[in-house]
Amino acid sequence: MDRTHIKEFEVHGYETDVDGKAQPLALLNYLQDSAGEHASRLGFGFHDLTAKGMMWVLSRYHVKFLSYPGWGTRIQVTTWPSGHQGIFALRDFEMADAEGRTLAVATSSWIMLSLRAKQPVRIEEHLSERVVLPQRAVDDPFPPLPACDGAERERDFPVLFKDLDLNRHVNHAVYIQWALETVPPEILKTKRPVQIEVAYKAEAFHGDTIVSKLRAESTDSGLSYVHGIFNQESGAELTRLRTRWE
Repeated sequence: MDRTHIKEFEVHGYETDVDGKAQPLALLNYLQDSAGEHASRLGFGFHDLTAKGMMWVLSRYHVKFLSYPGWGTRIQVTTWPSGHQGIFALRDFEMADAEGRTLAVATSSWIMLSLRAKQPVRIEEHLSERVVLPQRAVDDPFPPLPACDGAERERDFPVLFKDLDLNRHVNHAVYIQWALETVPPEILKTKRPVQIEVAYKAEAFHGDTIVSKLRAESTDSGLSYVHGIFNQESGAELTRLRTRWE
């Protein structure tokens, strides 16, 4: 039973931006695809858990982009379960090109939920230590992210049917796309995100309208934004994010 899993991808033209570089959403989808495939091979993938009345829910994400690959670049994503923190299972990632140059690293935190009770189940009862590689690609203990108080910009987005995943709620990468779309156009045209941190708090569903808010953050490490994703009707906070740009 392999504790690490390697999956290959090729950047397609429809996954690139105006400069021919892979869009962040495409790279995030590669990570998600790799994680899902590995979980299935280890016996706790989507179909395995559904049969047991459970599902995975992503809680935290921290991705660092070192370089954005161009159209046609072949990529390898290596992923592994890296441990657990209380009720949270950790999974880490490394992304490299065909020459072995690191493109991105990431760490993530997941909860296993009971479909019936919508309550967390004990990770150690389902995640054997023999599949864990106790090594972090990003050393992050996942402290709370700041709230987006005093927003400087905001945009509304309807939740479309294409935004949903197999659990019938909005896919986690879509929240990140909503946050990025709220960044000022002059930044989007000249810079790219080099770090994305996410804390997921609640679900969004088809037919909802969400509000993506943003404020600039004072930092010594460069241009940074704090983001908040909210349900327009209820005002409920769905997601907090922090992005850094270069």
